[in-house]
Parts: sequence; structure tokens; C-alpha cells
Amino acid sequence: MLKLGIIGCGSVMQGPYMELVNKLVFKKIIELKTICDSDKKIEKIVSKKFYYNSFVTDYKKILNDKEIDVVLILTSMNEHAKIAKESLKHNKHVLVEKPMATNLKDLKELYLLAKKSKKYLVAAPFVILSPTFQAIYNELKINKIGSVALARARYGWAGPNWGEWYYKTGGGPLFDLGVYNITTLTGLLGPVKNIISKSSISKPYRIINGKKIKVKTEDNFQIILEFQSSCIAVVTTGFTMQQYNSPAVELYGSEGTIQMLGDDWEPKGYEVWDNKKSSWELYKTPYANWPWASGFTHLIESILKKKKPLINLDHAYHVNEIMIKIYESAQKQKQITINSSFKPLVFKKKIKTKKGFLDHDRSHDDI
Repeated sequence: MLKLGIIGCGSVMQGPYMELVNKLVFKKIIELKTICDSDKKIEKIVSKKFYYNSFVTDYKKILNDKEIDVVLILTSMNEHAKIAKESLKHNKHVLVEKPMATNLKDLKELYLLAKKSKKYLVAAPFVILSPTFQAIYNELKINKIGSVALARARYGWAGPNWGEWYYKTGGGPLFDLGVYNITTLTGLLGPVKNIISKSSISKPYRIINGKKIKVKTEDNFQIILEFQSSCIAVVTTGFTMQQYNSPAVELYGSEGTIQMLGDDWEPKGYEVWDNKKSSWELYKTPYANWPWASGFTHLIESILKKKKPLINLDHAYHVNEIMIKIYESAQKQKQITINSSFKPLVFKKKIKTKKGFLDHDRSHDDI
């Protein structure tokens, strides 16, 4: 039985991760040996939600415990790289929430450590594991819409009213939200060769846990990605978006269009415009309640089966480099080159879809 240590007990841990961890504990696949949070008061909350052996406030106690096989890092963003590097050095398998790192130095050091290690490093987000993503990926592989020339993606909301770190350097909506869009687009369309971006602080002050704080990082982004394939994509993300009812991702090809419905972290299927048929078709994918934290169960399965995870470290590095350089582009007001790349993703399993016509498709009114 694998033994798990969790570092960071905030809202992320108490959401989907809690459900997945408890499920594996009940099945006796893992043992949750130790939970850590710097705030001792949070123990009262997690003790009612998790079955664990001990609670600590110093994460190094988890790293120094030779019985612990896997470390789940769910701390604030600017702590991820440091703890992930230390975890690998202590011979642990690691899952780290996004981003892996908030600067290039830490990112390169973590990447090189992971490449040399015999243990797995899996970095969020895990959108490539969603059945909807894989179904769309397969559609592109068979040239369902021809060559993709343009793409658009969006993800945002009004912003959290808890956690001051969201609004400090190393936080912000790009690392928290835009990372989903960038992971999805690069996963579907391949590596990016250069980027240009605009950013701003739209609200200089926020109310967090009833306290007025000064916002110290950008909360609003508009990004242009140019892919190695010459496709151009626009990504919109921010703690500035109240509501929307548009596709998460739009792909415009020479023979049609694909739109991912819902959000890419919680997709609701997809729709396809086929030039030959002159109609929209709706495709529903299984597992409508696919958990965005599924990378955790995937890591556990990979360890037990001794199979390399589908979450590609080179892809994760590429996405992280893009995000760091988006900040650089906005600050310098110029186009920035992306130096990293990755090999195309491979999915052996074919996703079953259920097809139907869309309500707004008028081409089938006579049926």
C-alpha cells in the first residue's frame, strides 16, 4: 500500500482532491499518513474530512519520513517549486499543483531534477486526461476540420475573496486560470514559438476575508500565441470576468470548426461544424463529472503499474515557460520567443462519443 503525505490544506485540497484521496483510502490502495499545513487551526477542519495518521506544521517532517512514497503539494503558488525540488531529493513521487514554478530558474532546476530522478513528477493541470480533450484530439488527428489556422480560448471569473497570495507576486489569474487554456491549446495544437501579451491591474484593491488589500500582480490578460504550425491563438483570462456563455476553446480549421463546451477544466462535450455537411453536430463525451484533480489517481495508478504517466513533463515545462514569458512580454511590451518544445501527445484509448444535433442548427429542420 502506498503511503501519502499532503502539504497544504486550503480550498484546493478540500475540494476534488479530498474526494479522490478518501476514495483510494477506503479502497485500501493508499494510506494517508501525514497532512501538513502551516496553520495549526486548520487541523480542526481537515480532521472531519480526512482519515489520516498525523498532522504537522513543518512539511520537512513529511519529506524526512522514509515510509512516505508520494507527496501532494497544494500550497500557495510561490512555494511549489521549492517543495517539489526538496521532495524529489528525498526520493518521493510528486504531484504539484499549477504552476510548477513562478520563475525560469526554479523551473529549469525542477525540470532537470525530475529528468534525473527515478520518481515521477506530475504537474497540474490535468486537462489532457479529460475524455472531451482526448476526443477532440482524435478529431484533429483524423483531420476532421483540416489544418487549424486560428484558435481562441478563455477562462476567468471575478476572482477569489480569500487567500491574499492570489493577488501578490507569483499569484494572479494567469498561473491560476490561464494555465488551463494554454495547456489545452498546446496539447491540441503543439508547441508555441513566440508570444505577445497585454496585462493590467484592473482593480487596485480587493476585499479578502473582510480585509482591504492592495493588488500587487496583474489580474487581467490578453495573450497571443503563435504556434510552430503557424496557427495563431488568442487567450483571455482574468479575475475580471463576471459570467459568460461561450465555448471554452474554439478551433478554426480549413474544413470546419470545433468548439469545446463548458470550461476546459470541466468540459461538457464539444460541437463540430463540417463544411461538407454544412451543419453543426454535438458530441457528448462520457464521464460528465470528470474530476479536474484526476491527475492524482492517474499518478497512483502509474506508480502501481510502473507505467510512465500520460502527463508529459516536457509539455508541462513548455506551458510553464510560456506563462513566465507572458509576464515578460507584457512588461517589456514586445514579442518573446519560447525556447522549449515537446513531442506530440499520444493517446491509445479511443473515446466513445454520442452524437446529436444542436438546437441552433437550422439545417435539419425538415427531419
